[in-house]
Amino acid sequence: MSESESIKADIAFHEKMFFTAIAALMTLIGWMASNYTTANSLLLSAVLIVSFFAGTYVVYQYRLIKRLIKELKNV
Repeated sequence: MSESESIKADIAFHEKMFFTAIAALMTLIGWMASNYTTANSLLLSAVLIVSFFAGTYVVYQYRLIKRLIKELKNV
């Protein structure tokens, strides 16, 4: 496999991870929005922390994809 094909495969994998993380983040936000009155504060705090880390992971994947695309242009 050539270097450009390897980079394309990495981009495809990280795009899937990116969109999965976005889906998880939207699900967590939707759950918080619909259950904030009935859930206890400990559970809401835990979901808020997990949402923060999911958002951080989305940003990380986005930056990684941008770096791989830039690397692909230079090959």
